[in-house]
Amino acid sequence: MITYVIRRVMPLVGLAAIVGVLVGLQDVPAVGADAWLHLRLGHEFLSGGWSLTHPGHLGVYDTATWYPTQWASQVAMAWFDDRFGIGGVMWLSGTAILATPVVLYLLCRRYAAPLPTVLAVGVAVCAAAPGFSARPQVVSYLLIAVVMGAWLETARDGRPRWWLVPLAWVWVPLHGMWIVGITIGVAAVVGMALTREHPRGLLLRLAAIPVLSALVAFATPLGAHVVDGIAGVGSRNGALTEWDPPDFTSPNALFLVLMIVVVLVVRLRGGEPTDWPTLMLLGLAMAWGLYTLRTTIVAAVMLAPLLAMALQHLVPSVGRPGRREVGLVAAIAVLGSAAMAVVASQRDDDEVVAAWVDDRLAAMPAGTKVLNDWELGHYTMARHPQVQLVMHGYVDMFTTGELDRNLRIAKVEPRWDTSVEALDADYGFVDPNSAMGYALVHQLGWTEVEGDDDFVLLRPPADG
Repeated sequence: MITYVIRRVMPLVGLAAIVGVLVGLQDVPAVGADAWLHLRLGHEFLSGGWSLTHPGHLGVYDTATWYPTQWASQVAMAWFDDRFGIGGVMWLSGTAILATPVVLYLLCRRYAAPLPTVLAVGVAVCAAAPGFSARPQVVSYLLIAVVMGAWLETARDGRPRWWLVPLAWVWVPLHGMWIVGITIGVAAVVGMALTREHPRGLLLRLAAIPVLSALVAFATPLGAHVVDGIAGVGSRNGALTEWDPPDFTSPNALFLVLMIVVVLVVRLRGGEPTDWPTLMLLGLAMAWGLYTLRTTIVAAVMLAPLLAMALQHLVPSVGRPGRREVGLVAAIAVLGSAAMAVVASQRDDDEVVAAWVDDRLAAMPAGTKVLNDWELGHYTMARHPQVQLVMHGYVDMFTTGELDRNLRIAKVEPRWDTSVEALDADYGFVDPNSAMGYALVHQLGWTEVEGDDDFVLLRPPADG
């Protein structure tokens, strides 16, 4: 009885605990959260103000030609915001976040018993935790798990899964990480070719899946501009810290390292024949993990089933999950989503900024030009779209010169003062404790209109 509880019951309790922790962590997005930025873009597309091939700009300070890479997710977020407020957006993104460990559990259970499965999922969630926020990227993490599972099964049974091609078509407008799914397919096919166990005709059919998955991207509403969208992100990602190299002193990165070490040690000590598809997928996951801070989450999701396989060597094997176990997992997911709805409704009215901030910003006439701290632009652009902001986090919209200008001002670097003067801003909306906020007052003589410990509204000098 005790063995049954440990091996069968406790893993499901553990999965429920993972879901419960994720529910508890969800909150109204902070003033600088990217969720607000995506809401603003979604509202522009939803209202018909922008077209996909000719999107507009958020003000006079961003003028680059750009193309959207996650417009469908942004429209969905804006639709929920219109009908249910920010609580609806929290529920939508939160449910997508909860779906990731649930799908990973079902995926890992194909290759491991419940106990190593839930341990692998728990470690993966810890490693991926920084990516679990109200952003379109959470859809990509979910789809990466689905694609990883599909190719692991293909490596096992040699059966092409052509449904991955239409899945890629659906993925393209949801988020720009659809390319990760293609790399998973390429790695799996190369690994299967290295085994020298499959006929050439089968390998060619399997190789056609990632090739067609790339080609169907051009059949989405953006057409050939889908490439421009990805290229635009790549050319400007240096302005965002999430594209910096991984910080392997951070807790989530240490969990990622733990996953890699365990998988490698088991593979090296196992004495089993070389499993080329698994090794290729492991190498790909490690490459994504070393690429940037942002893609460490990709690596964590990819490594979850490989970690489960490694941990399975420590416990007796069991069959794949039956209907009862799948039903219980589904029940955990449904209850988690329901709990997310309750939490979202309770926190929907939480204050993001002080009331005076919204009052002041709402009173500004259309076209008012505001010099803002980078993060403060996200909430402002979502809830006060009539304001022309200097800085925001959607770097695709800025030319490299405009990005350099923003960084120079934000960091108070040489010639920042002349850059500020050239903006001809009507107000400043800044954190009084930021370098720029301090310098505007003490170096350039901007005066306070109203403020508190977190935000201050400034007016430039009369002769500025």
